[in-house]
Amino acid sequence: MEFKGYKIDEVIECLKNKANENPYFEWLNSQENPPKSYMEHPFKSEDELNEMKKLFLKKFGFSLGLYIRLKRVAYLLENSKKGKSLFTYSYIETPIGQMISIFKGKKLCLLEFLERKMFETEINEMINKYDAVFEYKEHKETKNLQKQLNEYFNGKRKEFNIPILLLGTEFQQKVWKVLQEIEYGTTISYLEEAEKLNNPLAVRAVGTANGKNKISIIVPCHRVIQKNGDIGGYGGGVDRKKFLLSLESKNK
Repeated sequence: MEFKGYKIDEVIECLKNKANENPYFEWLNSQENPPKSYMEHPFKSEDELNEMKKLFLKKFGFSLGLYIRLKRVAYLLENSKKGKSLFTYSYIETPIGQMISIFKGKKLCLLEFLERKMFETEINEMINKYDAVFEYKEHKETKNLQKQLNEYFNGKRKEFNIPILLLGTEFQQKVWKVLQEIEYGTTISYLEEAEKLNNPLAVRAVGTANGKNKISIIVPCHRVIQKNGDIGGYGGGVDRKKFLLSLESKNK
C-alpha cells in the first residue's frame, strides 16, 4: 500500500510558478484565504468546475479540494492573532503521510493527517472555544512525539507516554478515554465501546464522538470496527486505518 507524501508547504505553494498558465490558477493563487464554497469561485457552470477539478488533479497529483482546505488552514494558523491562549504547532513525518501536531504547553491536543476533511473545523473550534492563538515551534515535546511515532511505525513501540489534553465535550472525553484502553493489536466494535460506557444504545453517538477525536494514533480510534468485522470509517482515510491495524497485528 503506497501513500503519497503530501507536505503542506508543497501543496499550498504549487501554483506559484503555474499561475500564468490558467486564469483560474492566477485567481486562486492570489487568494490568501480562498472561499470554502465553490459558488464563490469564478466558475460559470458546474461542468466548468468539474473540468477544473480533473485538470488540477492531473497536473498536481492531489485534489483541488485538498489545496483549498490546506491553504485555508495555513491562513488560520498564521493569522490567529486575537487569541490569548498560546498553542504551538509543527509538522510530523510518518510513512503514511505528513501530520500536524498542536501542543498546549507540554500537552498534545491535536495530531492529524493533512487530508483530514474536519481539519479546518477543528482549528476553528480551538480558536472559538479555547481562544487559541497559534505559533509554529519545534520543541522538546514535538521531537519526543516524532521519536515515539518513528518507533511505533517501526514496530518497536506499543504504548505512548505523551501527555495529552483532550479538547471536547464531557461525553466526547469519556468516549476518547475508552479508546485509550483498547490494547495494541486488538479491536473492538462500536457496540462494545458503547457498552464500556454502560450505554449500549449510544452506538451512533459513540461513532460520532470517535469521528471527532483530534489525536490520531495515540488516542486509537482506528482500533474500533463494525460489529460484522467491516473496517468502518476513519477520518484519516480507510487505507490508513487498514495500514495501522495491519502494522499492529504483525507486531503485537
